[in-house]
Amino acid sequence: MICALAIYQRCVEGVRRLATPTGPTLLRAERVPSASGVRKLFGRLLSETEISGTLLDARVTTRLIAAAHADEGPAIFYVDGHMRRYTGKQVVRKGWRMQDRRVLPGSTDYYVHDEDGRPVFRVPVTSHDSLTAWLQPIARRLRDGLGDDERILLAFDRGGAFSEHLAELRDAGIEFVTYERAPYPKIAVTAFDRKIVVRGETYLLHESRNKNLGDKRGRIRRIGLLTPSGKQINLVAISTAPAEQLVAILLGEPAVRLPSGRWQQENAFHHDNARWGINQLDDRAVEPYPPGTIIPNPARRRLDRSLRLARVAEGDARRKLAYTTPALGELRRAVVEQDLADALELQRDLEALRPQTPTHAPVEETALAGKLVRHTGQLKRIIDVIRIVCANVESELAALIAPHLGRPREAKKVIANVLAAPGRVTITDQAIHVRLAPAANRSERKAIQRLFIAINQRALVLPSDPKRLPLRFDLQPL
Repeated sequence: MICALAIYQRCVEGVRRLATPTGPTLLRAERVPSASGVRKLFGRLLSETEISGTLLDARVTTRLIAAAHADEGPAIFYVDGHMRRYTGKQVVRKGWRMQDRRVLPGSTDYYVHDEDGRPVFRVPVTSHDSLTAWLQPIARRLRDGLGDDERILLAFDRGGAFSEHLAELRDAGIEFVTYERAPYPKIAVTAFDRKIVVRGETYLLHESRNKNLGDKRGRIRRIGLLTPSGKQINLVAISTAPAEQLVAILLGEPAVRLPSGRWQQENAFHHDNARWGINQLDDRAVEPYPPGTIIPNPARRRLDRSLRLARVAEGDARRKLAYTTPALGELRRAVVEQDLADALELQRDLEALRPQTPTHAPVEETALAGKLVRHTGQLKRIIDVIRIVCANVESELAALIAPHLGRPREAKKVIANVLAAPGRVTITDQAIHVRLAPAANRSERKAIQRLFIAINQRALVLPSDPKRLPLRFDLQPL
């Protein structure tokens, strides 16, 4: 699976691309497994114990969380939701997808990334719960991985900036920084007394009065920013970190060319989908929703839509009556008046049905009874753990090679070329020699050679090699 992902295949079916004459040599196996064989292997892993996928996820997540430990200051994590569109044949629940500005079938995933934008773990939410419902569970998971003594700071968008939930995070000992939800009091321009550079732009900063959470919940920090265009942006936080650091965590560092701030997570969403296929469905197995599950009532949604259309029809009819001239004749006016009467009558009928049609109802009492299903997600959980590990390894390799590149920002692309490069594998009594021929120019080849030197110093071996022969990587001569 890792080999298939490494060569940009992004899903289980990409294993077929490994069925080359040299595939068995590459995999150190008698033959190359098929896609169905890989699925069956994962299926056996899942059937051996009910918690195998969960256990794998938990152990890898614990390691990645521990790796985010900060020597000074809090360990910083970014939290945000990512909606995966569904294009299959099953009937699944719909959720709001911001990129399309509409409700679409799919699943919402809440991702946690570390300070450098690397994925740590994913929380699948087929019911499309809001971010506020998952801030506390995510914080507890991070606390379990780092221990009670570690400072943790969460950065998230306005979707989680509700007073009740911010107070809960504060009371749980979790630091945070987020945007303040409007409306908020405007600050006089003369009150901004400090300057700060954000992504190459000079902002004005002011921090004096705290924000009252209301309902006796106490106060939290409020940081006001004024953009060059005159727009005010307010941040709210619980942290002893300087205001400049909190602004940099959420909005970005002063440098323009270097990735920073919460947008690292947005960039990670795009990269992880294009490179590793995080939006892939993977899991074909489905299960019905248990009886009693409360879902949005589709009958109420259709009723409200019909009511909106009837109101639009009423408005159109009144507009035509207001601008109808006598020259158009009584017949035309009578037609429009009849349209108005029909629209008003339809509205009365629909309004009478609304009290009897709840907005939410048990699934068995709706038109989706026996139709609505959800994908189990067990196979996807395992494959997504592999994707997250691959993304972290890619970031580590990119960090190793970037200082030696003329264009450090292209480090991940160079690593992708190395992973997909043709080569030769030679086995001797002393080592396993891997000689690659990646697509690279002269300066990139020098950087790749330095990368191989650093990797060879780690004395890597294949996990299943009984002889524990060291792996030696090198470039094929031109």
